Amino acid sequence: MDKTDEPTADPPPIGRREPRKARKRKKTMVDPRARMVQAMLASVGDQGYAATVVADVIAKAVASRKTFYEHFEDKQACFFAVSDEIADEWVERVHRVTGTPEDDDEASGGGTVGAGDPSSAIEALVGELFDLALENPAALRILAVELTAAGPTGIERRERTLHALARPLGEALGESSADGEMLSRIIVGAILRIMYARARRGARVRRPRRAEFLALAPQVAAWAVRYKFGANPMPAQPVSGDSGAPVPVGGRAPGTLSLSSRAIERRGLPRGEGNVSRSFVVHNQRERILDALANLSAAKGYGASTIPEIVQEAAVSVQAFYEHFSGKEDAFLVAYELGHRKALGIVERAYETQEDWPAAVRAGIAALLEFLASEPAYAHLALIDALTASPKAASTAHQAIGAYSAMLEPGLELSANDQPPTAIAVEATAGALVELCFVYVVSERTRELPVLTEVAEYVALRPFVGVSVR
Repeated sequence: MDKTDEPTADPPPIGRREPRKARKRKKTMVDPRARMVQAMLASVGDQGYAATVVADVIAKAVASRKTFYEHFEDKQACFFAVSDEIADEWVERVHRVTGTPEDDDEASGGGTVGAGDPSSAIEALVGELFDLALENPAALRILAVELTAAGPTGIERRERTLHALARPLGEALGESSADGEMLSRIIVGAILRIMYARARRGARVRRPRRAEFLALAPQVAAWAVRYKFGANPMPAQPVSGDSGAPVPVGGRAPGTLSLSSRAIERRGLPRGEGNVSRSFVVHNQRERILDALANLSAAKGYGASTIPEIVQEAAVSVQAFYEHFSGKEDAFLVAYELGHRKALGIVERAYETQEDWPAAVRAGIAALLEFLASEPAYAHLALIDALTASPKAASTAHQAIGAYSAMLEPGLELSANDQPPTAIAVEATAGALVELCFVYVVSERTRELPVLTEVAEYVALRPFVGVSVR
């Protein structure tokens, strides 16, 4: 049958506009570029950016490789076309529902939901985010985590999108531009994490049960409302370069994840040392492999790091690598777990030295920020690579954050507010703290994390007891 004889959809009745989703489907059917954009969205939503290849996209789009490269330079260009479309739609809808002007111009369309009522504006914003996530879990996955897998350009896009989404929230909270809009940015990041944790099932993002998912929206909004500025605004964010006292580099131990390859080389075993025990050789090789993996991941990303590069960096053979680990993912999981266990032990010891809960939280936060600052390679591995390295790594990272969240649970019983926070406040607050650290790590300010101690304390305590007097 000639293409001109192919059936077409009936036009919408005169005077009635065709539904948006129907228009989008029709465009996708006839536009090869649009088909490939949708195919990329489906592929990344199903298996993540790192695992997606051009062959997946052209297979789903029913297009040729030649057609793909006529529209996109490479996989990353197609992925960014998808992420940019998602970002534009999410920002437009959030700004419309909150009545927020875009780029200092009057917002087009929509009303002024919550105008003059910050709580209503926050509820509208959070509700719209949950609706967007429910409509397209794959888009949620891209904004929440997968942009970080696309390198510095992807991270920059994620930051720009989250700041745009956070603008209405910052206005509702009373956050000024002088504050750097940090609070609203990390709150939005935490909301994305909450939604993604429930929309994720291993490597696949499936539609969650609607009622259960949407029931969280008002609870999350109630948590965000607790950050409204009043008599106790958030402490000023430290300026770049204000790093305070020097942070020591972590000591040597399995999984310490030292900074440089030069340090690894100095620890390499001399050839022909017959008096070195086999147990020490095994221990030393394993440690160097973990350090090499962490250093390479921090330098170029987990997905771009290869086993040949790891063994070269660690000064071991490929055979030695496979004597210790079944593959790159196995080594990554071991490195993550060792670093996490060390960090958690340090934080728990600091937490338990204090008699009251707010002081315990402060001590734990200070200890964690100092640890991350002393181990930049591990900080990058844990905060950037873990959620996108593999489904198992993402699950492990989510469980690890839960271990820190448990330290916030006593706050549910100590609330000074008339309406105590719900359990979601614990997860949300932990997510906000993770996003706070994330911002510094991706901007290569990991060494400066300790100067965020007062800001992190505010984020941790405000939803539960306000800002306690020291």
